[in-house]
Amino acid sequence: MIDDIIVIDNVIPTYKQNQIEDLFISSRLPWMFFKDIAISDSEIKRLGITKLTPGIGCYVKQDNPKYVNEFLLKETSIIPQSACKKIDKECTEIFNGRAFMHFPLASELRTEHDNIHVDVKYPHLVCLYYVNDSDGDTFIFDKTSKDTPLLLKTTKLEVIKKVTPKKGRVVLFNGNRYHSSSGPTKAVRCIINFNISI
Repeated sequence: MIDDIIVIDNVIPTYKQNQIEDLFISSRLPWMFFKDIAISDSEIKRLGITKLTPGIGCYVKQDNPKYVNEFLLKETSIIPQSACKKIDKECTEIFNGRAFMHFPLASELRTEHDNIHVDVKYPHLVCLYYVNDSDGDTFIFDKTSKDTPLLLKTTKLEVIKKVTPKKGRVVLFNGNRYHSSSGPTKAVRCIINFNISI
């Protein structure tokens, strides 16, 4: 596993960036509505969260429950493979791949960042790919689920890195690190989030 936060621009060739953007910024995919794109309904209830970030998501691969969209996996697996290669590692498995699309919210509904979370509880590397140019930084925090296994409303976290969405950019970090998206103000923000092993 890695402990650094690594940002790589143009992780895949420009023609492939364009193909993926055309595919994901379209209505051809099986997009689903999420009340909150970061956390589950059970976490919303447990934490008593009232500020939600609605959006749509599209599964590429899911470990629980098991699901694979073979077409989307074939089209996107180049992303984590190329990202790992650029840091002299090999992507040995893609546990999950999910695309999410944020829409701009009215200013009174916006918060600095969305709900803070880790994607899954088991060891993994996050490979977060930005499908299009937009605003809505990714916030990465100082604490991990190893330090703070149960995130509470009162848990104090400090931002150690902000990553701005840029088409073709990927950010890699240890999946036990707390992180959060933030909503765009001008146009849609689309990402593909992979949970992988190296």
